[in-house]
This record gives sequence, C-alpha cells and structure tokens, in this order.
Amino acid sequence: MREFAPYSVGMGWVSSRTRQTFTPFGSGTLVSKNGKVGVLTAQHCVREMHRTSREHDTVVLILRDARAAYLPPDSLIEHRLTTPLSDEYGPDLDFLEIAPSDQQRTILGIASVWPLNGNVDTLLREFGTEGLLLAWVGFPEERCETISLPNGFRRRAYHLTCPNVIQQGDIIEKSGWDYIQSKCFYCDENDLPKSFGGASGGGIWSIRVIRDEITRKLVIGKRALVGVAFYETGIEKNEQYIRGHFIRSIYDVAWRNSRKTSLP
Repeated sequence: MREFAPYSVGMGWVSSRTRQTFTPFGSGTLVSKNGKVGVLTAQHCVREMHRTSREHDTVVLILRDARAAYLPPDSLIEHRLTTPLSDEYGPDLDFLEIAPSDQQRTILGIASVWPLNGNVDTLLREFGTEGLLLAWVGFPEERCETISLPNGFRRRAYHLTCPNVIQQGDIIEKSGWDYIQSKCFYCDENDLPKSFGGASGGGIWSIRVIRDEITRKLVIGKRALVGVAFYETGIEKNEQYIRGHFIRSIYDVAWRNSRKTSLP
C-alpha cells in the first residue's frame, strides 16, 4: 500500500570514503513528538547500528520513490525510550531525532511525518478494536539487495506491506506495556519472506476501509500509526507471529523516561 510509503524509512550505514557498501540495521517511521522530528524504531535496531558503526560514518535513510538522505551521526540524537529485558517482549523502542539541518529539510521535502500527539484513549477506541485491518510495513533484508558500483552502490529496497486483521487475543499487556501481534500464514499462494529481519522497527498501521460513494469501490479511509514491530517467532506448521508495541506504548508510556544519548 503506497499510502504508508511517505512515512516509512529503511536505515543503514555507509562510509563516506568509499560509498560502495551499505550495512542495514532496520526500518522505522518518520514521526514528530514534543516538537522534535525523527525516526521511531526498535531499540535493538539502534543497538545494531552501534555494533556496525566501525568504519562507517554516514547514516542513510531510504525514503519513498527510491530516494535517500545521507546524515552524519552528529545530526542524529538518540532518545533511548526503553531498555529491553527480553527478545520476545522487549520493551523495545527508540527515537532517533533528526536535528534541524539541511538534511532534515531535504527529508521533509520528500517524506511525511506522523504526529505522535493523538489522545491515547481516542486512538484505542477508533483504531485498536477487533476486526480492524492492520498493515505491517518494513524493508525485510531477504527482499533487498545492495549492488556495488565503481563509484558507489545501488540499493534495491522493497517496501513490504503485510496486511492482517486484529483478532481476539492479538492485543497483549505486560508490565505496563501493550503489544499487538498478528499471524502470518505460509500457504502455497502467498509470497512472504522466510525472515522479516530488517523489517524490525517498521510501523504498524490501523486502517478503516470505506466504500466510495461514487465508484462504490472499497478505499482506505481514516488511518493511524498504532505500533512498531520488533519480534518474529519461528515458523511452525506454516504459521509465524509478528509482534510489536501498540498504541499506549508508542504514544505515551515510552516517552515518560526517555534519555538522550550520543551516537558513535
């Protein structure tokens, strides 16, 4: 669904000296919170960014329509929103603020930013009930490719949208955090990747589908960012669960004890 591409980003490192390799570390969503603009993602993606920072000095954000923004690390400010205690339930959220700069203005000229200032209870009533359509979005590495060129690289990045419906038992609460999970079916007819690695940190959207009064076709009506994906189970009996933080976590809980840290 191209509806969500303006907000989605893929994230990776390159070296400004060679510009011939791309090292991915996750997906994210462009958001604004408390007057700041940046990328909402999973904390373990940022941890991977720190791990792979050696010999790299430029962060690349893959934006809509195969465009990209190159950012020096000093233009990014990490707001550590969580400290993960387990892979399965995290909590696992981070915010990479993009400081006001030429790069930020370039990004805002290409992409869109989702405001995280909605009322949590209203969002839960409108977009967090059983039966609503979900769209999980990200850039799984299994579907992406980096091609080295003499003076740089070409990145083929596939923006995957995986639709699901909120069903009974999909919304979970643990230790003050809320989670949403959905089942992926691996039947002969679908073409899901075997691994969603690289899609971690990607946004989860809730969609209200309406019928156009003129064409009578079903179209996307109101929608809202409702979560951030961070965990995938193994595939068993052709089924796999994808889990993410839900509305209360990303709009409220995660921001109560955020801490600024510096990037490598």
